Amino acid sequence: MSNCQFQIHSDKKNLTLTAEQLVFYKQSKVLEASDKNANHYYLIFYKNDFINGIKRNQIKLNSHVHQAFKNGIHFSGSHPLTTHLLKSQASLHCVSINQLYKTIQKSYPKIETALIISYFDSFTKAGSVEKLFKRTFYDFRRNGQNLTAYQLLKTSLNSGRDSKFVQDMMNDLQLQKYKTIYEDIKNVYENDPINFEAISFDVLAQEDAFDLLIQLYSEQDRPLDELAIRTMRLNNKFSKSNLTAILQILSDFSMEDQILFLQSLKQTKAVKEQLMNVIMSSGNANAIVEFLMNASITPQQEHTETTIQAFEKADKEVLSSAFDRSGKRLLELCNNEAHTLDRMVKPFVSAFLEDYQLNSILTWLNPFQAAGYHLPIERKLLKMAAMMEDPDQQFALGELYVQFQQLEKSIDCFKWEMEMHPEDRKPVTYLSKVYHQLGNKEEAAAYQQLLIQMNK
Repeated sequence: MSNCQFQIHSDKKNLTLTAEQLVFYKQSKVLEASDKNANHYYLIFYKNDFINGIKRNQIKLNSHVHQAFKNGIHFSGSHPLTTHLLKSQASLHCVSINQLYKTIQKSYPKIETALIISYFDSFTKAGSVEKLFKRTFYDFRRNGQNLTAYQLLKTSLNSGRDSKFVQDMMNDLQLQKYKTIYEDIKNVYENDPINFEAISFDVLAQEDAFDLLIQLYSEQDRPLDELAIRTMRLNNKFSKSNLTAILQILSDFSMEDQILFLQSLKQTKAVKEQLMNVIMSSGNANAIVEFLMNASITPQQEHTETTIQAFEKADKEVLSSAFDRSGKRLLELCNNEAHTLDRMVKPFVSAFLEDYQLNSILTWLNPFQAAGYHLPIERKLLKMAAMMEDPDQQFALGELYVQFQQLEKSIDCFKWEMEMHPEDRKPVTYLSKVYHQLGNKEEAAAYQQLLIQMNK
């Protein structure tokens, strides 16, 4: 399975789904996924916990899921936050709404039960969530839990359920005294964390609400939620302290996920620098090449050797794909040092020889000449161009191909030399070595045996 794929258990069957997008919204997370038949599923989480998944190809207007996708913080199905959320779950077992209600009651207090069930209003009968809130409210009143009853009313409002019943009850004289709690965000945080989170999520631009919400996430061990709101804040307005906090949380992620996460951020200079530091220390040659070829930022001189080693180790397809933009970029990366430039250019030329004509590669070298660099590798390429049509120079051409790791091309040259000079042991020696390097042990052994016979 790919990183975007995961399994759920539904209707007594195990299903493989593909994550499409994840949304953080207040205390919930909504994951949209699809199966192989393009059916849509909505998996709903409360804080860190998976609650339930529902198969549905349409959602109701103004339902919780609709509001989440409208007003929440979005991430792709392949984003590290999505994959980490899925990996954190022991299992994803989906049940009916009736079964869900029975299970939720056993695990959560009544206010949270009503709130969690409200997340499924796109999949329940119209008015059933409102009835649950109303019934729960009267349970609290009968038990003399007036503050809790008022908190439930605020929860109903903050979940988008502003009805005549809720307004009438909030104006009840016995409950009026609790209004003052909600006049200061810090009081809400201290007295009603459930409603505090819903309120502060809607006003994340306010520093006091943002800071207290970060504190709440820390207390509740919810690093993914913290990363979500910090990401939104960072993309809207850069802050060095915010980026530092993100990097601190990301330190627990794999190197690959750190790179993916940083690549998903708005690419300010500071983010690019951090991304470069992570990529350069990752040891992933292909990732280093792709970043350096596409980024506008230039690494520090201390990264020069790492850069060259990455070029030398990267897949030839990755290097070759940078043909059009690599010349100018290598001039920026070489620190005005001819020797460094020559070392950087060689792996690219070796890769280009797989896919491009020699004349095109010589043209690719023109910017270096214009900048005053006349590289040794250019002279070798010019020699190769001259040798290609000269049958007496095929052995020397084959040696140059070996230098550029063009082993298949060198074989033709050495075989031609064997035919022209059957008594010469040098092309036979090369053929044995080249086939061995290509992993063709049988051919290598055959030429090695031929060499033994020639030595006799």
